[in-house]
Amino acid sequence: MENLFTFFFKYRPFFFQRGEFTFQWGLSYWTIGLLIVSLAALLFLVYRHRLLQVKRRRAGWGLLALRCAFFLVLLLLCMRPGLVLSRLVPKENLLAILVDNSRSMGIPTETNQPRGQKAEELLAEESDFLEALDEKFYVRLFQFDSQVRRVEESLELDWKGDQTNIVKGIEGVLTETKNLPLAGILLFTDGSDNSYRDFQEVLAELKARQIPIHTIGLGPESLTRDVEITHVSAPRVSAPETLSVARVTFRHSGFGGSRGRLEVREGNTLVQTKEVHFPRDSDTFTTEVKIIPKSEGIKSYHFSLKPLEGEEILENNTRTTIMDVQNLAARILYVEGHPRWEYKFIRRSMAEDKNVRLVTLLRTALNKFYRQGIEEETTLAAGFPSEREELFQYQGILFGSVESSFFTYPQMEMVRDFVGKRGGGFMMLGGSSSFASGQYQNTPIEEILPVWLQASDEDRSGSESMYAQGESKLRLTDQGLNHPALQLSSIEGNNASEWDEIPVLTDWNVVRDTKSGATVLARLDTSSSLDPDQPGIPLVVFQRYGRGHTLALLTGSSWRWQMLEDQEDQKHETFWRQMLRWLVRSAKNPITVETKREVYSQNEVVDLRAEVSDKAFNRINDARVEATITSPSGEIFTLPLQWDAQEDGIYRGQLTPHEDGFYAVEIKATASALAESDKERQAKTSFLTSTGSREYFEAFQKKDFLEKLAQETGGNYYTASDVERLPEEILYTQSQTSVIEVLDLWDMPFNLVLLMALLFGEWILRRREGLI
Repeated sequence: MENLFTFFFKYRPFFFQRGEFTFQWGLSYWTIGLLIVSLAALLFLVYRHRLLQVKRRRAGWGLLALRCAFFLVLLLLCMRPGLVLSRLVPKENLLAILVDNSRSMGIPTETNQPRGQKAEELLAEESDFLEALDEKFYVRLFQFDSQVRRVEESLELDWKGDQTNIVKGIEGVLTETKNLPLAGILLFTDGSDNSYRDFQEVLAELKARQIPIHTIGLGPESLTRDVEITHVSAPRVSAPETLSVARVTFRHSGFGGSRGRLEVREGNTLVQTKEVHFPRDSDTFTTEVKIIPKSEGIKSYHFSLKPLEGEEILENNTRTTIMDVQNLAARILYVEGHPRWEYKFIRRSMAEDKNVRLVTLLRTALNKFYRQGIEEETTLAAGFPSEREELFQYQGILFGSVESSFFTYPQMEMVRDFVGKRGGGFMMLGGSSSFASGQYQNTPIEEILPVWLQASDEDRSGSESMYAQGESKLRLTDQGLNHPALQLSSIEGNNASEWDEIPVLTDWNVVRDTKSGATVLARLDTSSSLDPDQPGIPLVVFQRYGRGHTLALLTGSSWRWQMLEDQEDQKHETFWRQMLRWLVRSAKNPITVETKREVYSQNEVVDLRAEVSDKAFNRINDARVEATITSPSGEIFTLPLQWDAQEDGIYRGQLTPHEDGFYAVEIKATASALAESDKERQAKTSFLTSTGSREYFEAFQKKDFLEKLAQETGGNYYTASDVERLPEEILYTQSQTSVIEVLDLWDMPFNLVLLMALLFGEWILRRREGLI
C-alpha cells in the first residue's frame, strides 16, 4: 500500500506527516481567493452560451463545474505547491546510537535467535544500515543496561546486563555530547525499563536541546505461551506463630484452563504448596497463600511456579519477598463497661501471647475500676487517658460494652486521631451498651466505625431493635474466608470447615448499614437465624480510616466458642490472637524508616524515607537523622537523611547497593522537641538485593511507551522490519542545526491523473448531452 501511495504522490507518507503544505509563489490567501473568483467569473462569461445549448440545466452547470475545476487545478499547480521540512545538513551533525545490552534482549524469539540480534546485525561494522548513517552523520555508539558505556570500536553485545535503565542511558549520551551538535538518538530496545526512574527531567533536557529520540522496538509485543508471577504482596512485619496471607498475582497467555503448582520456600525449606488454576476468561488472576513464620528474624520467602510445558520464559516463574518476623511488643487498651463472660475469655485467650499485651480497664462500679496488664501503679489510675501522649503509647484500642457517656467528647476525638493520625487500630465489640445501644450516634466514634448506627430511641420506630438476642451462626463472606484475621487453620481449604464447627452466637448488634468503603467479613447465617426480619446482618466489618483501620465485631458472645468446646480446642484462642495481632499490625511508631519495595537489584537506587514524630505524633522538622547501613558482607557506612520541605516530619536519602543479600538499615533521630529521655530514638528496616531475574518479567516489547517517547521528543518509532527507512527519514528532523527544504508537489503523477479525470468527465457529459 505504501508503494502505491509513493507512486501517485511521489513521496512516502512520512514526508507528508512531517512536512507543512505551502505555495512557493508566496501569494497571500486574499490574493489566491481573488484569483479563484476571477477565474470562475471569466469561465462563466466564456462558456455561458454553451449552457444555453444544453437541454438540461443541471448538466450545464456540471460542465461548467468540471471546466472550472480543471482550470483551478492548473492555477494551483502554477503556484508550485510543496512540502516544507526541516532537514539536517549531511556530515555536520552527530548521531548517537544507544543499544540495550540487558538480559531481556537475549531472550530467544520464534526463530530461536536473541531479540537483540537484529540490532547487532544492523550495527555491524560494514552493514549497509550503518554505512548509510555514516554517509550523513558522525556516528557514536553506546550500549547500556544499568550503566552506559561508549563503544570505541565494534559493537559487542553479550546481553548480560541485570537492569534496563533507559534514563541512565540517555543521560550518559547527553553528558558525552554536551557541547556537540547532536542531531538525534537512535534507541534500540524492547522498552522494558525496570529502573523505576522518572523520565520527566531527561525529557525536559531533550526538548530544550531539540534532540529527538528515534525508537526501534525489538522483540514481540506479547508472549504466546508464558506464565509470570507479576507480584507478591505480603506483610513486611509479622510475629512468630502468626498466620499471614500472601497474595500472589499471575499473568498468563496460552495456558487458559491449565493448572500449575505453586511452591513457597522459607530460605531453602518448603513451607507451603498450592494448586493454581489459570482462567480462560482473564489473563491475570490472584491467589492467596498462608504463611506462618516459626521464629524471629528476617525471613526470605521464594514463590515459585513449577515450569509448564511450552513456556517461553522460565525465569519469570519465581518471585522473592522478605518478612521481618519480630516480637511485636504491642499493647492494646481494652475498656469494658461491666464484668461479663466476653471480657474474661478474651483476657484468658491472650494471657500467653508474647506479642500482644492487653491492658484492661474494667468498670466494676460507679467510678471504680479494675486494672489488669498494667506495668506501673500509675497506669490508668485516673481512668481512660485524657492526654494524647498517654493514649498514643498504645498500638490498639478495644471498646467493649461501654456507653458513650463514659468518655468525654475530647477523649472520643483523641480516639479518632489515634486511628487517623497515629495509625493505630480500633475495634468495638458487641453488647448491650455498644454501637447504637451505647448512644454512639453522631460522635467521633461513629465517624471512624465501618458501619452506620441505628437512629436513637426517639428517632426510630418501636419495632426496630438495636441489640438482639437469639441463636445464629456466623458465616464468613468470600472476603472473610481469606482474611488473615479470620484464619483458624493454616491448611489450605480447611478454614471454612473450621468455622462450620464454631458454636452459635446468642446476641448481636443491629446497624443501619455498612459504610461505602467498608468490607464485610462475616454475617449472620440467615438459614438458622431466629430473627428472620433481619437477614444477613453484618457481624464482622472493617475499613481503612486515615493511617489506621477500624473493625466492628457486632457480637458479645464469642466466649461460647470456648465454653461449649473441649478444653483442648484452640479455635477461640486462635481467633482472638489472629484478630488482635492483625489489629495492631500496621500501627506506626513515632520514628519509622522504610523503603518503597522489599527487593532491589545491584546498582539500583534505593530510596529511604524516615518519619520523625514526638510521643503525641506531632511531626518534627528540625531533627538530625542519620542512617547506618550494614551490607551483606558486614561493611557498615552512614548516610545522613535530609528533611523533605514538602512534607512535615519526613526525611529522605538514597543509597546504591553493590552486593547481593540482606541490607540492614537503622536510623537515629535527634531533635530538641523530643523529651529528654528520647533525645535519640531509633528505627530499623531491611531490604534484599538480588540480581539477574527481573529482566525476565514483563519481557515483551512496550510499543506504546516507545511510541510515546519518540512522539514526546519529535522522533519516530520503527520496528525491526521497517527500520531500513530510517537513514533517509532521519535527515528530516527539527533541531538546532536544521535547514529548510521544500519538496515540489506540482509534478506528482496524481496531479496528471486528476487533470485527465476532469477532462474525461467533461467529455463523457458532453457526449451524453449530444454536444459532440
